[in-house]
Formats: sequence, structure tokens, C-alpha cells
Amino acid sequence: MKLAIVHDALVNLGGAERVVAALHAIFPDAPIYTTAYLPARTHAALRGADIRTSFLQPLVRSEAQLKLLFPLTIAAMRSFDLSAYDLVLSSSTFCAKDVNVPNAARHVCYCYAYFRPVWEFDSYIARFAWNGWKKAAARQFFSAFRGWDFRAGQKPGRLIAISLESARKIERAYRRTPSIIYPPVDVARYPLSHRCEDFFLAVSRLMPYKRMDIVVEAFRELRYPLKVVGTGPDLPRLRALAGPETEFTGAVTEDELIDFYSRCRCLVFPGEEDFGLVPLEAHACGKPVIAFGRGGALETLIPANPASPSVGAGFSPAPLAIPTAVFFYEQTPAAVMAAVRQFERMNFSPAAARAQAMRFDTSRFRRELLAFLDLSQCGAVAQERTATAAAS
Repeated sequence: MKLAIVHDALVNLGGAERVVAALHAIFPDAPIYTTAYLPARTHAALRGADIRTSFLQPLVRSEAQLKLLFPLTIAAMRSFDLSAYDLVLSSSTFCAKDVNVPNAARHVCYCYAYFRPVWEFDSYIARFAWNGWKKAAARQFFSAFRGWDFRAGQKPGRLIAISLESARKIERAYRRTPSIIYPPVDVARYPLSHRCEDFFLAVSRLMPYKRMDIVVEAFRELRYPLKVVGTGPDLPRLRALAGPETEFTGAVTEDELIDFYSRCRCLVFPGEEDFGLVPLEAHACGKPVIAFGRGGALETLIPANPASPSVGAGFSPAPLAIPTAVFFYEQTPAAVMAAVRQFERMNFSPAAARAQAMRFDTSRFRRELLAFLDLSQCGAVAQERTATAAAS
């Protein structure tokens, strides 16, 4: 049985790239096909992998450059020859699900979300400082790709969503009901820490829709130390909003990020994500989280102040679980400030935070993914193909 992994692009270090590293650990001999690969900008665990890039590789030196080449990523993905494989496992937010797979092979797509600029254009670009004509041109451009994204969503034989939140969006866009397997957190990589230095932490790609602006403004008013880890096009605006107590660290290594998690008082997570690995990484180090109480946070964190009894239940009921987070329910600086003040009145257990992260550990992801793929089916396909080839 021959298996290939396909991913959109390996040009940054985000949650999807961490999942690809986990897939590589499960299937170390499987080649990884991707439009472009920048080793210094993505997960270090992938540097020994068999990574096969497209014709775009010589043209891409950053994530921003790849975004400008977006229409070409579709052609790049379709250019891969996967005729030798019995199972193709795509990892996709935009183009990997559109890869051409031979009819005899199985195609399973781990779909993080639908392509957001196509289906959530207004919220995606809401915080970009674009004038009216530029927004109108971008809206027309991306609306032209909605039909393509819908058709691409029909190509995999099976879809896997990363959360209930993600599954609802995928079903609405592609009119298909995906299964759900939560992304993995390599808990063993993160040491349980009882250290607590005098700073709060925010970790994110600095994109406007991530809403890091409300955190920066809140901490300017609070005059509390804040470290912001990450890079992105929103950095100049965030610097202008920040007070003197806020430090922008830029990109950091994996070990440096773990050190920040281990030393901070608390992680602040202001965006609405379909899952959100960063809060669980902080939990793995024993750190509590202040988070926006929508999206994937409702499935992964246990708030001290749920909006309803169901919030914080995770993917199985946990009525007696110890709180690991404080939620805020409006994306405003005032709401963040109120959550920080509530956090300061409470005590959180590092052991409870780590126990919550363990519910999403890599071991669970591996077990559920292998059960879902049922590799015996692919083995039967491979045997049939081998027999056919021998007969001919």
C-alpha cells in the first residue's frame, strides 16, 4: 500500500503545519506533496521528510508572495502525478483538496475549514485598511472562486473536519457531512511549568482577522506587560496601537515559544478559530487562557464563566471539570480588560490545564486517524492493482 500526503503549502508555522508534522510522524515514509516549501519558516520536524514541491517553488520566498500567486496554486496542485498511490491524504485549507487522484485510489481530506476569503469575505478583510474600490475588486476576485472551491470540496472521497465548528461550516459550504477528528497536541513536548513571571502572552500570525488589536489596546489601558509572538501584515498597525509595556518578539523558534509558554502568567487568545492549537499548547505547559468564547474554544477549553451550561464541555461531557480559562464574549478591548481582571481574582491549577490538553494528545489523534483510514481497505486496493499489473 502506497500513501502520499498532500498539503497546500509549507511556508509558515501554524496549526496546519503542526498537523502535517504529526502526519509525517505517523507515516514517515510517505512523500509530502506541496506547492512550496520554505524550511526555515515552517515546522523543523519536516526537514528530514521527502517533500516534493511544484513549479511555484522557485517563485516563493514568503507566505505573502504565495498569496499573490494564489490562482497558480490551483494549477500547481493539479500538476502532481499521484498515479502510483493507493491512498492520498490531503491536508487542506484551500487547494490541496483539489489534487487529482487516480480513480482506483482513495482520497481522504483533512479539511481545516472552507476557503475563508471565498465564504467569509467581509469578516476576513474587515480590518484591512483598504479603500472602497480595493475591497470591491477583491470581493469580485474571490467570489469568482466560490464555484471552484465548492467543486474542489466534492473531489475527496471522505472529508474530516477538525471540530464541530469546522464541520458546520464545511457542511454549509460543500453540502457534505464530514467526520470529526480533533488536531493533535504533542503534550510530551511541553514541560509542565509552575513558573510565573510578570507578563501575559499572545501568540498568533498577525493578520487583522485574528483580532490581536483588541488585546494590544486592552493592555495599553491596563499598563500590564504583554509579549506578542508572531509576524504578519498587521504588525505596523499593532505597533502603533501598543503601549510601552507591550513587546513584539517577531518570529521565534519552537524552543523559544515553549519557553514563553512556560514563563507567562496566562495566554490571551482573542480570535474566533475553528479549533485553536495555541491555547492547548499553553495548557500543556500548565498555563490558563483568556479567550474569546466562540468557535473552537467552546470545544477545547473549560471556562470559569460559561455563557451556557454546555460551554466548556469539550468533545465529551465534563460537568465536574476544573476551569482552565476565562472567556470574554465581545471582541472589544473593554471585554478583554474585564476578563483579565476576573482572571486576577482567581486561582488556576497547572495540573488541570495540562489534563485538559491531554484530551487532545497526539496519541488520540493517531488512534482515531488510523481507525478512520482503515488501511486494510487500501491494502486490498494495492493488491488488486499489483495483480492487474502482473496479468498485463
